[in-house]
Amino acid sequence: MKNYFLFVLVILILASVDHPSIAKPRQELYDKIMGVLSDSSKVKTDQEAARSLERAKEKLRLSQTAEDYLTKQLATNQKMSSFRTRYCVQKELNSYFYGDDLRQICKIIAEESKR
Repeated sequence: MKNYFLFVLVILILASVDHPSIAKPRQELYDKIMGVLSDSSKVKTDQEAARSLERAKEKLRLSQTAEDYLTKQLATNQKMSSFRTRYCVQKELNSYFYGDDLRQICKIIAEESKR
């Protein structure tokens, strides 16, 4: 019990001292821990859209404007569903994608939606 008390006391002292040799590593450790905790606590939503976007970027050679457009269209599952309905099901014209590129994107979205 005494060892535990000393350990807690040392941690509190290190947390409260503002000496530059202690403050910088302490802040780096704090930032790292907070980053890990915030990443692990986020609700994993819109994974289908993220995977679809990732696979589309891997398969297709896209210009920067087309990639930016696709990133906006596949930002969430709802936007991805809207994109699929509009361009894959209803066959509306798309100013960025057409032909084989659009078919591949539609195929990727359909595969990710089935998972």
